[in-house]
Amino acid sequence: MSKPHQAFILMPTMEDCIFCRIVKKEVPAEIEMETETLLAFKDINPKAPVHLLLVPKKHYRDITEADGEIWKEVREVALLVAKEKNLKSFRLVHNAGEAAAIPHMHVHLLGEVSVEREV
Repeated sequence: MSKPHQAFILMPTMEDCIFCRIVKKEVPAEIEMETETLLAFKDINPKAPVHLLLVPKKHYRDITEADGEIWKEVREVALLVAKEKNLKSFRLVHNAGEAAAIPHMHVHLLGEVSVEREV
């Protein structure tokens, strides 16, 4: 009796991670704000009038690996960006596990979205 075939998903290494490469300035991005631990840049496929990605400089896969300090930083940067851009409304979205297109923790800041908009 043969064993069932197992599929393996190859995860990119940190050297291959597009967000790690953006953090290292190896790949260009429209950077809006930078702190010691976080980078905020424009999403290349915006889904809102303002669509930024808030990306930790340290490679965390998602919320399951991130510490509480990075979430404080995400909050502070989101509020600063909202104030600087005079956003009347904004939404923060984080995808974890297989829901994330890129396995490097990031939070979408979607500005000027309406309450009727689907997530």
